[in-house]
Amino acid sequence: MSSQRLAARRGASLVEVLVSMGVLALAAAGAVGGMVFASRDVHDGQLLQAKRMMLDASMQRLRLASKSKLVIDAVERPATFPTDLAPGTAPWKADVSTHVPGDPSSGAYFKLSADGTVEPLAGIPAGTPCNAAVLPDGTYCREMLVTKGLPREPAVPGVLPPGAQPVTVWARIVRKGDTATRAQAHSEVFVQ
Repeated sequence: MSSQRLAARRGASLVEVLVSMGVLALAAAGAVGGMVFASRDVHDGQLLQAKRMMLDASMQRLRLASKSKLVIDAVERPATFPTDLAPGTAPWKADVSTHVPGDPSSGAYFKLSADGTVEPLAGIPAGTPCNAAVLPDGTYCREMLVTKGLPREPAVPGVLPPGAQPVTVWARIVRKGDTATRAQAHSEVFVQ
């Protein structure tokens, strides 16, 4: 055989094989890391509909209630936009409504399953902040906040009738340990 044929058939050197394996290992590690983050987002996506249903149910309950209590309970809107505040921090408060079986608008503490099943958690003292260490891992918490005025000021002149008392009702659902950016929030304006 000629020396040219031997050179063409010699294959890869040990260094080339090691470099190739290193590149492959880095790519595999990146893929596994991406799948870990994606799996949490997929799980949260499955729960999104249940969280939205629970927030909407909270607002439905308030639409049927007297608005005068909302005006009395309203606080000044904090300097930081409400949905940017960390879960469990004032002026946010855990929902004080008592859990009613079959009513997704009631109660503050629960577990959610991927199929949207809501399981209320008993034994947690009312008013326990949503960031409290005593909450079991995996607990979802509904927080409520009522602020004076509209969500953002200033209001467009003439939008509200003279003497109107608008309040913004904020509700959000957050899983223990999550940040405000991962919470699902909803707000509505009520006028008295």
